[in-house]
Amino acid sequence: MNSIKSSVLLVLSSIIVLIGFSACSNDDIEVIPTPDTSSPDPVANVRVVESGFVSTQVSLKAANPANMAEFQREDFVITPLTEEEAKSKALQTGESGEDGSTFCVYKWVTLLYRCKTADGTEKDLSELIVWPYALIGEATPSQLVIGCHSTITSDAQRPTNFSNLSSLGEINMLALFTSALSQKALVIVPDYEGYGSTASYPHPYCNRELTAEQVVTGVKAGLSWFESEVSSMDEDWSAVSIGYSQGGAVSAGVLRYCQDHNETSLRLKGAVCGDGPYDPLATLKRYITMDQLFMPVAPAMLLKGAIDTDPDMMAAGCKYQDFVTDEFKETGIFDMIGSKQNTTDDIQAALLQHSFDFGDDGGFVMKAKTSEGFLPYTKKNSVDGSGKQRDFELENGKGYNYCTVDQCLKPGVIAYFRDGIVTGEVPEAKLKALEHSLAKNAVTADNFMPGRGFTFFHSIGDEVVPYCNFESVRSSWGIDNIKAVTYQSGSLHVATGTDFFLKYCGSLVNEILKDTWTPCEKVID
Repeated sequence: MNSIKSSVLLVLSSIIVLIGFSACSNDDIEVIPTPDTSSPDPVANVRVVESGFVSTQVSLKAANPANMAEFQREDFVITPLTEEEAKSKALQTGESGEDGSTFCVYKWVTLLYRCKTADGTEKDLSELIVWPYALIGEATPSQLVIGCHSTITSDAQRPTNFSNLSSLGEINMLALFTSALSQKALVIVPDYEGYGSTASYPHPYCNRELTAEQVVTGVKAGLSWFESEVSSMDEDWSAVSIGYSQGGAVSAGVLRYCQDHNETSLRLKGAVCGDGPYDPLATLKRYITMDQLFMPVAPAMLLKGAIDTDPDMMAAGCKYQDFVTDEFKETGIFDMIGSKQNTTDDIQAALLQHSFDFGDDGGFVMKAKTSEGFLPYTKKNSVDGSGKQRDFELENGKGYNYCTVDQCLKPGVIAYFRDGIVTGEVPEAKLKALEHSLAKNAVTADNFMPGRGFTFFHSIGDEVVPYCNFESVRSSWGIDNIKAVTYQSGSLHVATGTDFFLKYCGSLVNEILKDTWTPCEKVID
């Protein structure tokens, strides 16, 4: 659920990687602006609001796919271009520089499309579209890549903010395959509701069906616009969806949506899904069993998405304070999420600071790793018994700090989701509403059985999106219906995402697009 750090926009001759949880009132629920109830055709109603060009230069070493695991940031350079510069460089695309490096030119646009949103009305949602740029005749894409982004809490991280984000900074976890697909891929990356053009609205976090419908509608709109305004697709084009973390769940949801609704216009052959929260209810229960929340913003996002946008939760009168401790709420975490100004790292840092400032006085407490093990990160613990400063390791998002579940969730919530016991602290109707809200958003919900193309890649040691999500899919659908890849590396969630894109995703995508995909289970180191 966290965004990938380190790999943002990356071309290894065969890959572009775009890397890419308001103050609350009225009982801490975001105020939804007056809805626009107009309902024009979502595909016909598209418009470009921004566009630009970039060139990518890749070192000779990185241009060899065999060296992908050794890739370093300095092996590529991405540069924004003016239109005149793009025209000049487009004539040289694919040529080698003096050092043997290669470069390509890409055009991107931000597109608005009309779609149903969480409050039942239709609004303009935003998306990023990227394709190889050619001066004489546009490319005729033979593949369509649907990019599904990971969890963000800052609107600045959205894919459509592409033009303002450094090639070496952190945008949002996402991989766009182009050269690997014969330099002929059209890539479409929708912003999820709650970001971009709908940033003033709540984000319906982990809402499987709604988000899938919005992504599918956006891709159809983007494809229609591209064929009308830029170039036709190759006669035999096909599509794949890709995502990691929240994007992995969305990618799986998109493929399920197309199969469930007989949506064939996108020619979607499959989905490659990395470490995704496919089963939100199982995830919450595993957090409680683990008693370690390495990313406290994750359960906060689950709660906020359900309380702010799920009609069943609203009907039950659910509020944040029904489920979370006063200490957790007083950290300001729901305000930080609602403001859309803070990244997940910003929020983690703020939780750590709050723990340091108030943990000794009964406030929310994080535990941080030291040479003595994990210890409460508070003022009293800042020095050891001999008066020496403790060596707390505080790298955000790296798994070096966590809180116990009782720091976040009320005892009544823990008792219900761990033992099935209703203590009376939280009304049973509200507990059941939350349980139902989480359960219905599982990718396996409602006894759906998958068609071809579902590929799941999951790290056995993921501390943010536990392995139980992978086990839930495998148990429900059976190994004869999916490709299941267990990653046994000791890497944590963020590092696994980098490995997923740079080492494994390309071959998994090619299996789908080249029709060599077969259901199986495998383990990799």
